[in-house]
Amino acid sequence: MLQKNIIGNILFYSGLIVIITGVISAYLNANYVSYSGPYGEEEMTFEWRFFFQSATQSIFNGMILIAFSEFIKLLDGWKNKKIQVNMPATPSSDYSNALEMKPEEKLEAWSISEADQKKIYELYADQAILEITASDWKGYCIVKLQDYDGPLSPNLKVVDVRNASAEEVHHPEIIQKLLSSYRNA
Repeated sequence: MLQKNIIGNILFYSGLIVIITGVISAYLNANYVSYSGPYGEEEMTFEWRFFFQSATQSIFNGMILIAFSEFIKLLDGWKNKKIQVNMPATPSSDYSNALEMKPEEKLEAWSISEADQKKIYELYADQAILEITASDWKGYCIVKLQDYDGPLSPNLKVVDVRNASAEEVHHPEIIQKLLSSYRNA
């Protein structure tokens, strides 16, 4: 459910009102009546210089309000962004079943699809992915990661791509078996 950002909306609409009323006011103030001739004939004159000066100032002030509103909406979006926390998993039925599988069932030739790669890139959006390798077990990948601003020391992670979204594997036995086969290959 999306929360409404009241202050951002107020600033946005205030900026629009400042621009519209400023341009209308500049137009009305740029028109003036001049009296010329011996009989004081009225003549409507429009002062373009005054109009552009007033209109530019009100447009600038309105755009500043709109910019503040967008900045506040951006900060509010960051505040409401869901933060994904990877808690150490306890052995679940998926992992228990994977450990009980016979070795001949585990070894399957498979390749990583583009959809699987996309899942992995979404999972590790905050890190640089150096390499993605399919493991011996179907549905599990070995991912070599590097922090963007950290020292050059890549980490190896085991990722399960069998579900709708990729999940980092936290089961020590599965990690050990897959990483040992990765290093031996």
